[in-house]
Amino acid sequence: MPQATPFTPLRQASHLEGWNDIVGGAFAGCVVDAPETRFEAALGACHVDDLRFVKIRAQASHVRRWQARAPQRASGAALLHLQAAGTGINRQNGLESALHAGEGAICDPGQAYEIDFLTTYEMFVLELPENHILARQPGFDLERAAGMAMEPSRVKLLLAFMQAAWEQVALLSQDADWRECVSRISLDLAVSAIGQAAEPDCGAGNAELRRLVLAYIQDNISDPSLRTSTIAKAMRVSPRTVQNVFERLSTTASAFILHQRLRQAAERLRAERGRCSITQVAYDCGFSDSAYFSRCFHKTFGVSPRNYLA
Repeated sequence: MPQATPFTPLRQASHLEGWNDIVGGAFAGCVVDAPETRFEAALGACHVDDLRFVKIRAQASHVRRWQARAPQRASGAALLHLQAAGTGINRQNGLESALHAGEGAICDPGQAYEIDFLTTYEMFVLELPENHILARQPGFDLERAAGMAMEPSRVKLLLAFMQAAWEQVALLSQDADWRECVSRISLDLAVSAIGQAAEPDCGAGNAELRRLVLAYIQDNISDPSLRTSTIAKAMRVSPRTVQNVFERLSTTASAFILHQRLRQAAERLRAERGRCSITQVAYDCGFSDSAYFSRCFHKTFGVSPRNYLA
């Protein structure tokens, strides 16, 4: 049976106090200020596998996050603020990005930020795990990228796809294949829209080490012995140093490697369309036990490898 897509029905507010309750529940530490207490706004949200889509429609206002208190720990995720209508100014990390319809900015939810919405607006917020970005762009550094503007032409394409997917949210709950497709395409479009912000900062030692570690994993994903100790030996650093790389991503080396192997296996199954045995796909993706592979695959995708494309 396909897994249900958690969906928060559209919540509406007619007063600023109620809107603050809604926004604070969706984004911890967020506070909204506006000149009038009467305030018309609405918010809906859904999860598509590991991604979270939030759609917001509200009046002109000032949004601030973590101004009064700091987050307890790093979120391990990036937020993409995607302006669908209206005008705003996104500020974070000493950077300021003007947001008009079809434009977007990268946000680190673990740092303070603020947005001035100068008009009534509509916005999509896409929350995606940082390790998913790094699997495609190993040089990405969220702390450095926070506050940067995104590639406008690619943001427009991402927004168009998200709006279309939002209209089919009921189908996402019913169809595992469609849900996986929406998740994969959203992530690919999002990483493309991030653009140059994903380029490595060669002067940042930690970012460069992370890039090298993740690139090594990608190059050696089929090796069943791939683990923290083998990565550390190849990088000529201590196992603890490798562990620190993944702690920064709010995950572990083993969890990251497993995710990459399963993602590669799913891509292989789609490409082969039954022309290759499940056992062979498992071995080629670094699993030494096909039964363990099948259990992990089912837990992640909601179906067995054999039924994945059925």
